[in-house]
Amino acid sequence: MGTWDVGPFDNDTAADFSGDLDEAPEGEREGIIRDALLRTIGTRDYLDQDIAVEAVAAAALVAAQ
Repeated sequence: MGTWDVGPFDNDTAADFSGDLDEAPEGEREGIIRDALLRTIGTRDYLDQDIAVEAVAAAALVAAQ
């Protein structure tokens, strides 16, 4: 069963993104966050929900810094 709520990390896709980020070597984390944000910028038509959720989580991490 999936988890959903209104916070930037309150769903399964964002939780998976966070887990991947935690498991990544420290030197690769910035690139993972950057890629999540750039995928949304590169979208020309329909923005897939999974891409959008990862971008929101990445933006929340940047804002927290």
